[in-house]
Amino acid sequence: MRTILAIVQAEKEGQIESKIMKARQMEEIREARRIEAEKKEEEKNAKLEDVKDSLRKKRKRKETHETEESVKELTSMGSRAAKPKPKKKVTFA
Repeated sequence: MRTILAIVQAEKEGQIESKIMKARQMEEIREARRIEAEKKEEEKNAKLEDVKDSLRKKRKRKETHETEESVKELTSMGSRAAKPKPKKKVTFA
């Protein structure tokens, strides 16, 4: 009787040990997946920031170019810019 109990007890302990081993392996897998997901998220954020920076740079260049053109137009107009042309009037008799 004791031998049967000993065998059953040893089998249960073996099952418990294998469950603990499986749980450890699963925890390691979860940890690896979490770390990989964090790395992907960081890469995604870095890429997004790069795109934002490039868009900001493009926008700044465009604005400076437009302001230079408007200044050139105003200087080329000279005094005409200050005096608007009078509208022509037509009368019918």
